[in-house]
Amino acid sequence: MAPRWEPSSEKHGVSRQDQTFAIMHANFVHELDEPVKEGRIVLYIGPEHAQTDREIEILVHEFGDGRESSIFHAMPLGPKFSRFREEHPGGWK
Repeated sequence: MAPRWEPSSEKHGVSRQDQTFAIMHANFVHELDEPVKEGRIVLYIGPEHAQTDREIEILVHEFGDGRESSIFHAMPLGPKFSRFREEHPGGWK
């Protein structure tokens, strides 16, 4: 099922096409310990597109009951999640 893009996912100028590429080619995926009523928040870090080394961070609210996921944050990789990746080597991938 295709995800739902929240308006906030485009706040930092990352296109949906680049968000999709980063998720599909993520080199780091990790569930965050964020309090949510249902589901989980998953961090994806991946390349913006195939012709660059620049990475972007994407936050997705995922549900395990068949509902569509919600992409609510996307921006160039910043220090917070760059440091998080260093502190959690490997992620899921």
